[in-house]
Amino acid sequence: MTPIRIPASCHYICFALAPSCCDALTIRKALQDSLTQMFGVTSSTYIDILSINEDGTQVVVRVGEKDAPKLMAAVVSSSASPKFSLIKESPFLPSLLATNVSF
Repeated sequence: MTPIRIPASCHYICFALAPSCCDALTIRKALQDSLTQMFGVTSSTYIDILSINEDGTQVVVRVGEKDAPKLMAAVVSSSASPKFSLIKESPFLPSLLATNVSF
């Protein structure tokens, strides 16, 4: 029996934040600012904030599969605050728990 492959239309990314931030709107704005800084106003990436840990040092976001590389490239070169650092990314949300992500 061959395994059934479910197509991944979403991608999940866990970022570390410095300085910490617990406000989802501030985090979303910083991500959008990073995308605008890198790709300009034409960038239309939908970002869902799924989880922010209690102390505001980590966040999990959901983006479209094709937008994930664009978002990761944008936050690396961004000067927005808070500063994002990639912890782990995956098309399968539970795989983010395999690291020491504290949620």
